[in-house]
Formats: sequence, C-alpha cells, structure tokens
Amino acid sequence: MKKNITICTLAIAAIFMVAGCQPKEKLDKVPEPTWYDYQDYFTEKTGVFADLPIYPNDIVMLGDEIIDFGEWIDFFQDTAFINRGIMFEGSPHTLYRIDDIAKAHPKKIFVSTGLQDIKRAADDKANAVADTVIANVKEIFRRAHVLSPATELYYISILADRQVSDAGVVAIAKANKYIKEAAEADKVFTFIDISNMADGSGRMAEQYTFDGRSLNGLGYEKVTEKVLLWLSGFTKMYNRANDHQYPEISPAHHNRVSIFNSLPEKNNSVVFFGNSITRRGPWEELIPIIRTSNRGVGGDVLKGMYNRLDDVVAAEPVAIFVMGGINDLTNPASKVDEVWKDYDKLLAKMEKELPNAMRIIQSTLPVTAERDRDGIINPKVAELNKYLLAAAEKYNYRYLDVAEALSDENGCLKPEYSIDGLHLNADGYFAWSTVLIQNSPLLMIAERQRQLDGEGLSEE
Repeated sequence: MKKNITICTLAIAAIFMVAGCQPKEKLDKVPEPTWYDYQDYFTEKTGVFADLPIYPNDIVMLGDEIIDFGEWIDFFQDTAFINRGIMFEGSPHTLYRIDDIAKAHPKKIFVSTGLQDIKRAADDKANAVADTVIANVKEIFRRAHVLSPATELYYISILADRQVSDAGVVAIAKANKYIKEAAEADKVFTFIDISNMADGSGRMAEQYTFDGRSLNGLGYEKVTEKVLLWLSGFTKMYNRANDHQYPEISPAHHNRVSIFNSLPEKNNSVVFFGNSITRRGPWEELIPIIRTSNRGVGGDVLKGMYNRLDDVVAAEPVAIFVMGGINDLTNPASKVDEVWKDYDKLLAKMEKELPNAMRIIQSTLPVTAERDRDGIINPKVAELNKYLLAAAEKYNYRYLDVAEALSDENGCLKPEYSIDGLHLNADGYFAWSTVLIQNSPLLMIAERQRQLDGEGLSEE
C-alpha cells in the first residue's frame, strides 16, 4: 500500500508504539467478524486507518455510526481528537479493532458500539444478542487495559434509534444495565449514560434525528455535553443547531447539515467541501500541517452544495477545497451542460461570498471502467472537468486536476484506488493527498492560519 505520510511521522509513530509498556498478559488474536452490514465501507475505513498513526496524547473516538459521523475536532476545537468510527459497525468489529488502537497508547479512548448487533437481530434472538454485546464490550475494555494500562477508557451507552423493535429496546436496556454494572465493579472503564436522550418508547427522541437513524446537530450537542464531563480543559459546547434552513434533499442530508450548524462559526479552518468522497477522507490526518474542517455530505449534489454554502461562509475559512458533481453525472438522465449550470452558480456564489478565502476547485473524479460499463459516466466527467478548467480565470480560483493522477490511460478511475468503483480506498486517499501536497499552496495556507490564530489570541 502506498503511504504518503512523511517517513519522519511514521518513524515517530513506530517509536511510540514500541516504547510503551509491554502487556503482562498474553492476548490471543481476535478473530475477524463473521458478519457485516456494509463490508466495503468497513474495508475502506480500516484500510485508511491502518496507515494513520495514533500518538500518546490523542483522544480516540472508536466505534459505530455515532462516532463516525461526529465532527469531534470541530466540536471540541482540538486536533487531539482522532475519529476511528465506522458506520454499521457492531461490537465484534470494535473488538476486532481495539488491539491496534490500544497498542498506540492514546491518552483516552471513547467507545460506542453494540447497537447494530441488537438492531439486526430477530426479536426472539435480541436477548441473547444483548448477552453477546455485554461480553464483547467487557472484552474490549479488558484488552485495552491490558495493552495500555495508562489509557483512560470510556463507554458511551447504547441509544436505540427509532428503527429498533420493541424487543430490541428491551435488549438494549439490558445491555446498558450490565455494562454499567461491569464498569462500576471493575473500575477499568467509565460508563457514560446518554439514556436521557430517549423518549418514553426507549428510543432516541424525535428532536435528535431527522431520519430516525442518525443523530442530527442537536443530538451531537447532547452527546458532546456528556463527553465533556470527562474532559479537562474544555469549555461548554456551542448550541446553535438548525440555524440555517435549506430545501431538504433527504432526511439523512438534513441530519448531516444540521451537525455543521452546531459547530463554531469561525475557526480559521481549511474546509473540504463535497459529497461522500470528501466526507470519508480523514483530512486532518492526511494533511496535518493545516487545520481542516470536513464538510462532505454523502449523496450530495451541486444544488445541495449551493444551498449549504452559507455554513461555510459563516465559518470564514482560510481556504476551501471543493470536489463535486459525480452524483449529478451518475444520474442517467443528466446532461453535462445542465450540471455545469449548477456548478457555475456555486462557483459564482463562492467568488462573491468567500472573496478572502483561497478557493481550490478539484476536478471531479471518474469511476472505474467496471462501474461505467456502458461508457456513459466518465465521458461526462471529462467534459465537466473541461468546464471547470476553463472557468478558473473567470471565477479567480485554482484548478487542481486530481482526476489525472488517479485515472488510467482511458480516463477511468484506477481500480486499485477503489473498493466499489466509486469511493476511494486507502491508496486512493493517499494518492489524492499527495496531489494536494505537491500542487497546492499548503505552506502558504498554514502560515495564514497561524497569523489569524495569533490575531484571535491577541484580541482575547
């Protein structure tokens, strides 16, 4: 696998991993999980995580969707937070991953896991599955404590989403009860109870979700308030969920956008703006010389990006890296000139409302030849990218051709860069970040961030 983190960074990580105290107890290797609800995504994320170091001062957020979708660095305004969440992960998957996390000896580990196990179980099996979750969670923390005794360990209680059956709600209550008792008895980990986010049915209250499954901005504010109790040196979170109202593309889109509304308005960040391809990138770790904010939304189209640009404008970013358009172009009825009209409106709005931000427009990535069997999508992508290149002078932005670096001689995404023909794997993200490091003014951006941060401190 190609690694484009500096050799120095990886060497330091290796030193830290080796230098920690060796465990007194020999631990057998955890077997690979026997079930997956989204195996391609799990493979993609674990592949990326494998090549990213964890340091002793890091605070690792580990587990399922609650972790994955949380913008922890932005919520707490601290780059020590490392997101190791994977959507649709169950307790066997978290158990499978805990050793590699603990061996790095981070300062703290917060875990959320177990919901998916119970949610996918048949009603007559839910109670037994709860027992498995209890056992897995205990083992997760036992192993973490053996491997890294100095690491502070925390478990965020299971919150039933609104899709969980009645039997599942009962099973979740059982799991939480016995995990809490284990925490109090063993003193190895701390139980963080978020049960007050549930309504009378035992499921997450309606005000905390728009799709019945994922937390919205207000939901994350409540979770971070709970986490805040166990963090020293952090102040109260912002509370401004749902400030901006947009035409709703989908409830899931609404969830994601509302999270952005809960974050600090101005932090001199570098915004990565786009769809799921952007959202899945751990930019803070891929490009550590700048402080980034990920504003990718899965499934987003150019009209959606136009509507939510107001959030980015409010943040007053130092720079913005944009990639979009593929979800528009994969629509069989799409025409490039019509898609370009939506992109053109977005670019015009960016020039008008972000005049002081460095604007880098990245070429839209093609899909693999296997994904584009009819040869319809990638020619559209190539044509759209010609429009983007041609408009760079008109709208005063830098055009960065990421697609060229990730494509084969036929203009298709190289299969070695993707799990499913559309989204990127670890090699794909490292190749992309290499293009940014080699071809964009990151040092200039980083220096501007430092200047603005200094001005903010002097004002205080």
